[in-house]
Amino acid sequence: MQLFINVILLNIVLVVATFAADEQKFYENGALHFEYNYRGGQLHGLTKEFYETGELKGEHEYRTGKLVNKRKFRRNGDLEYELKYEDGQKIEYLIKYHPTGERFRQLTLVNGKREGLEIDFHRNGKKKAERNYIAGQKEGSAKGYYINGRLQGDWLFKNGEPIAATIFYSTGEKWLIHSDFDERGRLNGSSKEYKKDGTLKAIRYYKNNEMVQRRRVSRWLRWWWAIW
Repeated sequence: MQLFINVILLNIVLVVATFAADEQKFYENGALHFEYNYRGGQLHGLTKEFYETGELKGEHEYRTGKLVNKRKFRRNGDLEYELKYEDGQKIEYLIKYHPTGERFRQLTLVNGKREGLEIDFHRNGKKKAERNYIAGQKEGSAKGYYINGRLQGDWLFKNGEPIAATIFYSTGEKWLIHSDFDERGRLNGSSKEYKKDGTLKAIRYYKNNEMVQRRRVSRWLRWWWAIW
């Protein structure tokens, strides 16, 4: 009797699974490819796409024919891309990967322009860089990191151009300070170079981002620069 009940329940589950979607399409090998749902002849609700091996590949959510949300997945289930519409804005969340599968970058686009925090990753999963965007332009802090996790550089941007930067040794000590950026974000002027013990080592002179001279700092000149 119990076996008979189990068979009935299994058949019910199979029927429900078969007719859960209004329309289904299949690969040539018979595997499920697409599931569609409609209302009043228009796409409505969740539409699903599957890899030929059965894993979920994508989801599209519709409201009376209009796409409101879209998600794309990798075979291992990791999210690769998400699109949604909110208050008339097109918001895209992207995760990019190295060819070998490790996460490389995640970013957000609003109406096609970078917005908010963009993060890059080393292959070992540690953070490589982070940049903040407003309407497609870098704004505020931007940081880079060595593979050992230490800070590599700390930049400050305004209207998409750098206005200040501090560069560090891989062991964590301050190395360079750049402050003479022109209106186009190019180094034009002098920058300070430091020893690992924190003392001023040299003055670098730049023209259009190219270092044209490097002058080592004597003890007297180091004292003068410190006051200046």
